[in-house]
Amino acid sequence: MKIRLISGSCYVAILIAFFCLKIFVHDLCFDGLLYVFGLIGTFEILRALSAKITRAEKGVVFAFAAISIPLCAAFETVFGVGERAFYACFFALVVALLSLLVIRHEETTPENLGVAFLSAVYPTVLLGLLVLTNHLQAPSSLETLAFDSRLAILFIFVVSPCADSIAYVFGRFLRKYFPKKMSPVISPNKTVIGGIGGLVGGALGAVAIYFIYNAVVGSFENMGLWLPIYLLIGLLTSAATEFGDLVESCIKRKVDIKDMGKIMPGHGGVLDRIDGTLFATIAVYVCFAVIYLVV
Repeated sequence: MKIRLISGSCYVAILIAFFCLKIFVHDLCFDGLLYVFGLIGTFEILRALSAKITRAEKGVVFAFAAISIPLCAAFETVFGVGERAFYACFFALVVALLSLLVIRHEETTPENLGVAFLSAVYPTVLLGLLVLTNHLQAPSSLETLAFDSRLAILFIFVVSPCADSIAYVFGRFLRKYFPKKMSPVISPNKTVIGGIGGLVGGALGAVAIYFIYNAVVGSFENMGLWLPIYLLIGLLTSAATEFGDLVESCIKRKVDIKDMGKIMPGHGGVLDRIDGTLFATIAVYVCFAVIYLVV
């Protein structure tokens, strides 16, 4: 437990440091951290699935991780078209993997290609979405509320751990009263009451973000409208976080491993730490995109 606490504290300190660099230096600083997550996470997923993927496919997937994230960040910073650069990289990935059916037809199978695509999507494609989230710019109608990338990153990296923490507390202390399992085959230790705790944690994290963030850089204008919106984003983000946990649990169960890596003692690998975060990114990005369109 002590090692886990120290490891987790180091992770939080790194996140805070790079978030400060994002705010006071440049958005690219946080992209650099995401790039490291992408490289390590891709190495972990390729190692976990090594028996189901060829060496050539591993090379293509790792090249995609190495190129796509910095290219997306650079094009978004300079030209504002990071998503187009990422689409181009993903298209190149598809062509390269399908080409292996011809170039290395003896060892390449549709099943191998499916695993290779999974290794590219999880985590690189989801981290690419996080890069785009890191560069969100609020429309003029939301500038006074500072509804921009800073807030989006806070939702992802505050709500997600809050959901995990409260889910653990609910699961540990209320399990004997509410023992129903959430997904007994995929993750036997997760309970429905723990899942409810995760939603509570996400809501509490969203409320904390609303009052602290707006007290510092935003505005409490129209609280009756925006506080419920924050709560809704918090609930959706925490639900996505819990789903992300189940996705990784399923992958690990399929390949019969306990952790994706050992870089974070007590936690496992990078993917073990950011599994829920990756799916929280989807929820936050979609919520912000919808708000930008509506408001």
